[in-house]
Amino acid sequence: MNRAAEGVALELRGVRRIYRQGGTKLAVLNGVDLALRPGEIVALLGPSGAGKSTLLHIAGLLERPDGGEVLVDGAECGSLSDERRTQLRRRALGFVYQFHHLLPEFSALENVMLPQMIAGASRGEARAKAASLLARVGLEPRLAHRPAQLSGGEQQRVALVRALANDPQVLLADEPTGNLDHATAETVMESLTEIVRGRRLAALVATHNLDLARRFDRIVTLDGGKLRVG
Repeated sequence: MNRAAEGVALELRGVRRIYRQGGTKLAVLNGVDLALRPGEIVALLGPSGAGKSTLLHIAGLLERPDGGEVLVDGAECGSLSDERRTQLRRRALGFVYQFHHLLPEFSALENVMLPQMIAGASRGEARAKAASLLARVGLEPRLAHRPAQLSGGEQQRVALVRALANDPQVLLADEPTGNLDHATAETVMESLTEIVRGRRLAALVATHNLDLARRFDRIVTLDGGKLRVG
């Protein structure tokens, strides 16, 4: 791996994605280039239906492009088997969605423990790290609460630290504050920004909130299958 040498955590090169509906082809991504560097947050803007979620899925190795390359830590991922892509996704990539997708039968602490234990951590190690992460975002008093006992903002903060539990290099967030009121969204984004900066992660955040986007390091806009700066 050559992240330090290259200074790039994740890169898309000429990425294309085409959907077929009957006899019609729709080019959602048409030669997308993007490089994410450690410690920077990039806002991804674009109208609904422009393909922001598709771009995030491809960047996160959840979906294969029809053309182009996806490089994680300098390594091209197109030729990797599904098993290797899953392993790399678990190790190097973290995901936050508009809907928190917490497991309702587990506590906040257990929701953050689970991905660590799946990755091989012991129960004790996972518990200690989960408690530390949740305390960092102000949820120490809520460790034993299940999602239904938490507010929307609290649930999203649990989802955020769950995404960071396995120390990923890249954080991909799809409308992480889209379901929250303004004040709660501010709290969640403050937590996200602090953690990304502190851990030197690379982050790509899809959002419709231009005020939030302007606080990030860069803004890129997806429109007509292409990315443009600003």
